[in-house]
Amino acid sequence: MNEQQLTTFVEVAKKRNFRQAAEFLNLTQPAVSAQIRTLEDELGTTLFYRTHVRLTPSGSLFYPYARHILDLIHESKSILSDHKESPISTLTIGALPSLSLAILSRVTKYFDREMNPSSPSLRILTSSSEQLIQQLSEGQVDFGISYQIEPIPSFLESRTLFLDSFSLIVPNHHELAKVGFCSPRQLSKIPFITFAPSTTERTLINHLLKQFAIQPTIVMELSSVEEIKQCVATGYGVALIPTISLHSDHSVVTRIRVTSFEHSFPVLLYLPAQRYQSRSLKQLVNDISGIYQVENES
Repeated sequence: MNEQQLTTFVEVAKKRNFRQAAEFLNLTQPAVSAQIRTLEDELGTTLFYRTHVRLTPSGSLFYPYARHILDLIHESKSILSDHKESPISTLTIGALPSLSLAILSRVTKYFDREMNPSSPSLRILTSSSEQLIQQLSEGQVDFGISYQIEPIPSFLESRTLFLDSFSLIVPNHHELAKVGFCSPRQLSKIPFITFAPSTTERTLINHLLKQFAIQPTIVMELSSVEEIKQCVATGYGVALIPTISLHSDHSVVTRIRVTSFEHSFPVLLYLPAQRYQSRSLKQLVNDISGIYQVENES
């Protein structure tokens, strides 16, 4: 077997479609089929059911080994390329949408190419925690930043960057803006704007609402923290948003202290545990971790 056969096998297994795998690999469908047949002949077993394409029991057993072999091939190539000491050209970070602006404002200062021409270009992809895990698994991002993922997949390692919390924001003209504080019980009586059900932030907020026995009247569910801030500023309701996201712009809304509302959620840096990291990438990870270690934003 060879690398191309294993790559083809993995893509067919992921897409469950020979044609789509062929398009992704820039091959013809007959070429993909031929590679799978050759691999099956070499292994002496059938790897896929053909009618509705999916892995056979033998294919399912072989799949993690194929992925591991490909990882080793890529790792060995990376090790050899390290001898050339070629600098990292682009660093790709995956992050939750509510964290991305705050993260961008910090790391772009560190990766200022005018100040340091050898710094890599920075690319940030926003995604949910589930998508972030997939991107890390497939090597689409170098590392990810998210609230704590439980359980942490075995192929990932993590470092705590800081502790975040959720802050209550109200319109500047709201009566609570004059008082400056409220109790958790009062939140049950005010129109409440929150994150969409599919978001990580909504999961955390639901945990808080249950913990503090808050039963809000939800009037809006939005995907973006910026959308939520704008709707709060317009006067549609109040909202709990990540405290770190307030720093991008807090002039259009007022932050209100909620009494007896102590809580915190760790924000972590995630990176593949078994994937080879060049010395340059390891240094970048250590440096980015250092940006946050002195900042505890609970």
